This record gives sequence, C-alpha cells and structure tokens, in this order.
Amino acid sequence: MLIYFFTIDYEPEEMDNHSWPDFFHMPVIMLMLITLLNDGTLIAIGYDYVDPPSTPAIWNLRVLFLIGTVLAGVACISSLLLLSISLNSWQENSFYEQIGIGGVSYGQITTSIFLKVAVSDFLTLFSARAGENWFWTSRPAPILLAAAMLALTLSTLVACIWPMSRPDGIPTLGLERHPPYILPVFIWIYCILWWFIQVYSV
Repeated sequence: MLIYFFTIDYEPEEMDNHSWPDFFHMPVIMLMLITLLNDGTLIAIGYDYVDPPSTPAIWNLRVLFLIGTVLAGVACISSLLLLSISLNSWQENSFYEQIGIGGVSYGQITTSIFLKVAVSDFLTLFSARAGENWFWTSRPAPILLAAAMLALTLSTLVACIWPMSRPDGIPTLGLERHPPYILPVFIWIYCILWWFIQVYSV
C-alpha cells in the first residue's frame, strides 16, 4: 500500500478551518479501508474464469516482474499526478480551474486520493487478469464482478459522505459535502483513462 508524501507550499483558502499540513499523507484508517474493501473482495479472483493452457505453465518471472512494475508504475504516476493537480487547484490557471472544477479543500484532496487509489486497485486487476490477451477477451466470473461492484460502490460512497474530521490530525472531508460536487465523477473518469493507458502499456 502506498503512502504519498508531497511537500506543500500552498496557502489554504478560507473554506479550510485549519492550516494545511507541511506534507501530504493519507490517514491510516483510509489505508485500512482500502485493504478491507479491495483486498477482502479480491479473494473472488480465485473463482474467475480462466483459459487453461494446452501445456503445463512455465513461470517467466522476468516478464511477470516487468508487467507488474509497469502496471504499478502507471498507477503510482497517475496518483501522484492527481495529487499535484489537486494541491495546485487554487493556483491561477490551474488544471481544475480550466476544466471548471475550481479550488478544492485539503479535506477533499485527502478523500480524492483515497477514492483514486481504491478505484485504481480494481482496475489494475482487470488490466492483468486476461494474461496476454485484452481484458475484454475473457468474461469475468459473476462473483468477481459482484465483488468489484461492491468494493467500488462502497469506496465511492465512503469518499462522498465522509464527515468533516481530522483522523491522525489530517483534514478529511467527503467529496459531496462541499463544492465542487462533480469531483467524484472526474476522479472516476480520470481513473478509467489511466486504466486504458495501463492496458495498452502491457
């Protein structure tokens, strides 16, 4: 599980009741929720449909390590890029400002990264589950789809309604508790776009 550290040099806006911390990191409870929801439901991968090879499988550890590194690298880069975009949201001509989202409170930045990591976890799985073929060439088992839908729905719901709080002293606020209310939709679209980059990178 990744914890992202970014030095923060931006002044908080009036909507934040507390000063922004000197660096960014996610609350432990959010990391535990990602583990509980995603890793718990990923047990369903054992029931997924597979196409057995005609000959005994031979593990190519170098290829597996390379593919795993690429998938993890894309997921990590996309998360750090989203964090940078979010932290700069109050700057003049920022990306968020240009697409009409505007400035984001620090509490919403925390939950934005939580939602992004939670969604990317499952999308990364679907990038790799079909082996050398495209992910859509092999239909996922119903139990795996149900587990993914359950985990992603709960993660999105948690990110949207999280109350204003400071777990581990970190400002945290649900994405639907303060404008811009379109933020969860943007994060989902952002994750899906990077998912296709993952698919084409392997």
